[in-house]
Amino acid sequence: MIVREIYEKIIPEIEKSIAERLLNGSSFSELAATVHDWVNKIGIKILEQIVEDADKAFIDSAERKRHWQIVRKDKRGILTGMGQVNISRNYYRHKKTGKYAYLADEVLKLPTYDRVDEGLKADLIVKASGMSYSKAGKANPYAEVSRQTVMNCIREAGTLIYVPEDSQKKAVPVLYVEADEDHVAHQDGQNRQAKLVYVHEGAKRNGKRCDLQNVHYFATTKTDNETLWTEVLDYIERTYDVERIERIYVAGDGAGWIKAGQSYLPKSVSILDSYHRNKYVRKVASGDELQMRRLVDALRAGDRSATANELKSCYEKAETEGQRKKVLEVRRYLFDNWKSIENATKYPDVIGCSAEGHVSHILSERLSSRPMGWSITGSEQMSRLRAFIFNGGDVNKTLKKPFENKLRLPKRTVSNIRKRVMKGFENIGNIPVLRMCGRTSRTYLTLRGIQHGSLLY
Repeated sequence: MIVREIYEKIIPEIEKSIAERLLNGSSFSELAATVHDWVNKIGIKILEQIVEDADKAFIDSAERKRHWQIVRKDKRGILTGMGQVNISRNYYRHKKTGKYAYLADEVLKLPTYDRVDEGLKADLIVKASGMSYSKAGKANPYAEVSRQTVMNCIREAGTLIYVPEDSQKKAVPVLYVEADEDHVAHQDGQNRQAKLVYVHEGAKRNGKRCDLQNVHYFATTKTDNETLWTEVLDYIERTYDVERIERIYVAGDGAGWIKAGQSYLPKSVSILDSYHRNKYVRKVASGDELQMRRLVDALRAGDRSATANELKSCYEKAETEGQRKKVLEVRRYLFDNWKSIENATKYPDVIGCSAEGHVSHILSERLSSRPMGWSITGSEQMSRLRAFIFNGGDVNKTLKKPFENKLRLPKRTVSNIRKRVMKGFENIGNIPVLRMCGRTSRTYLTLRGIQHGSLLY
């Protein structure tokens, strides 16, 4: 029994190990690491014993004696967050159908071919969303894996898209949709757009900063415009009472794929992002602060005539052909997006667009801030994964799949085996140390903690 082994062998070893470290002057941090190591070792032994007990319970069951024949005993390793768990269980053959199975695996819902536990897979995926595959694989010293294994976990998970749980639709008068893109280097030498769209209900000041309210992200590197904006529309229709929305502001830099969003979103009003507007203004001002302020004032007022005059002044001041071409380029950009500039002055509830910062935080931080080359599938999965996590998605919950009981063991048999395994752990109350007098030893306190699910001090 594993609990007896903990009492007889492991606890004394833990006490000895900690005592040696205390005498050697180990720091609190080093002691914590030692305890962590031993906790993991205990966890591994418990898991190994659970499988062994489940297999033994099945051997002794009437179901096994009637229908199943033991073929051989096999070992299998499963990597968990605590380390490698090496299990040993019997391989069975059904006497009538001739089917073969590891029935302990079925009772404990252990996937047949997995060598990495679902919980560890989820942890690797979350870590890989913020660091390289290689670093994510080495982040847990108890369960180091290769970068290929990390990538395989992400590929196996597929494209993760967070869908909020259905709830009562919210009634808001205004929604804000902001969009921008990053440029991601791929292994074929091409730079492709990584698009980011997010929906929110406005901003609320929090000290010196403003926090977006109920923000929801969409990110992709290969989804076409129609599919992307349909996803955004589906989210809005699922989350909000569209009939009660007065306006949906669509803010961005005026790119064609962002303008396309207006065709899909009802009651949409286009807004030119002031960050990109001012970036173009700086191009033509050429360091002339007074000229820049006059041009910005004309744009903020939505005065097309004054804007044209200021651009004309910039053109006349240009000293080279290159500078004059730049002025004409900026003039074309501003007047092509003039309706969006006017809208920003027309509606009092328009707020500043923070798409540039969100692109840096959500996409660039992982996809383009360091020299790397992505595959098309990899960049799509990573951009979607980043959005999924920032939306509050639970990778662990998403990876859980219903276990398919293909052999259809009777539910009563499965339940009985689980109960027999559980009884083995209930016997902790029979360990002599828990019934002795003077119950102040570390062994007693530790085992009582295991018995009651918490450590007592």
